[in-house]
Amino acid sequence: MRFVSIFGSVFFLSVHYGVILYVHSSFLSDFFEPNAVSFLLLLGAIGSIIFFLFAPKLIRSLGKRVFFYFSLILVLASSSFMALATTALTVAVSSIIYSCLIPMTYYCLDIFLEEISTDNKTGEIRGIYLTFISLGVAMGPFILALLATMWQGFQPVYTAAALLLIPPIFLAIFSFKSNTDKTHAPYHHSLKLPFGVWCCDRNIRRVTLTRLVLEFFYGLMIIYTPIYLNRVLGFEWSELGIIFTVMLLPFILFDWMGGELADRFWGEKELMSMGLLITGFSLLFMPFIGKIFWAWMVILFISRVGASLVETMTETYFFKHVKADDTGLLSIFRLSRPLGNIFGITVGILTLNLFSYEIMFFVLAVLIFLGLRESLSLKDTL
Repeated sequence: MRFVSIFGSVFFLSVHYGVILYVHSSFLSDFFEPNAVSFLLLLGAIGSIIFFLFAPKLIRSLGKRVFFYFSLILVLASSSFMALATTALTVAVSSIIYSCLIPMTYYCLDIFLEEISTDNKTGEIRGIYLTFISLGVAMGPFILALLATMWQGFQPVYTAAALLLIPPIFLAIFSFKSNTDKTHAPYHHSLKLPFGVWCCDRNIRRVTLTRLVLEFFYGLMIIYTPIYLNRVLGFEWSELGIIFTVMLLPFILFDWMGGELADRFWGEKELMSMGLLITGFSLLFMPFIGKIFWAWMVILFISRVGASLVETMTETYFFKHVKADDTGLLSIFRLSRPLGNIFGITVGILTLNLFSYEIMFFVLAVLIFLGLRESLSLKDTL
C-alpha cells in the first residue's frame, strides 16, 4: 500500500512539475530581462542547495512527514501566487520559493521509497518510480498544449499546476507513515554533510559526478531551449507542447526497462555511458536545425533517450550503494540538481552574451562527453 501512495504522490507532483517546467523561464521573461531571469533562477538554485545542506538536520528535528508537508504546502502556495501575480516582486519571491522547495518534495519521497525497497530489486523499483515521474512530467506539456488552445497567457497554466498538488497532500496526510521518523544516521548531529565519506567512496563520488553532468544538461536545456524555440525560431506554445510531450516519451518507455536490464543483464556502467554518448551526439545536430517541427521533435526525442538511460542508471547505481538512513549521502547526491542548474545557467549566460544559442549547444555537448570519464571509471554491479 505504501508503494501505491508513494507512486501516486510522485505522479501528481510530476504532472504539476511538468506543466510548469518548460514555461517557467518564458513566464519570467514577461516580467524581467533575460539576465534578470537567469539571476532569479540562479537564486532559486542556491536556495535549494542551502535546503539540501540543512535537510538532514531538518528531518531529524521535524520528521520526514512534517518536512514533506511543509515543502508541499509552500510549493502549492508559491504556484498559486504566480498564477495570481501582477507585480514583478510577487513573481520573483514566489519563483525563488518554488525553486528552493520543489526538489525537497522529491527528496522526501526518495527517503520514503528507500525505506521499503530491497537491494535485489532496487533497479526494478527505481525504474517503476522513475516511470511514474516521467509519465507525470510528460503529461505536463500535453496539458500545456491543451491549455494553450483554450486560453491565452500563463495564469491558467499555474492555476492548473497548483490544483494538481492537492492529491499528493491528501495522500501524504492519510497514507504516509514512517518507521524511522527520528533515525537518520549519526552525522545528522552535525550540520555538516558527510563529504569525507562521499570523497572516499569512489563509486558514489563518480556516480554523483555523472549525475551532475546530466543535471547540467537539464538545467541548461530546460531554461534556454523553450526560449530559443519560442522567441528565436518562432514556434507557438501549442506546437511546443506537442514537441515536448514527444520529447519526454523515452523516460516513460525506458525507465522501467532500463532498471530491469541493469538488475538482470547489463550493468549500469555500460548503459550510463551509452546514454551520455547518445545525448552528446544529438546536441551536435541541434545548431543546424531551423524552424522544422518534426526535426526538433526527433532530435529532442533522441537526446532524451540518452538522458533517460543516464538518469535511470545513476539512480539505480546510487541506491544500490546506500541505505534508507544515509540521508546525508542522499543530500549530496541530490545536490547535483541545483548545482547542475547553477552551472547550466552560468554557461548559458556566458555563451549567450559572448556567442549565440548555436554555440551553447556545442559547449553542452563537449561537457556531456567529459562525463564519460566518470561513468567509465565505475565498478560495475554485475
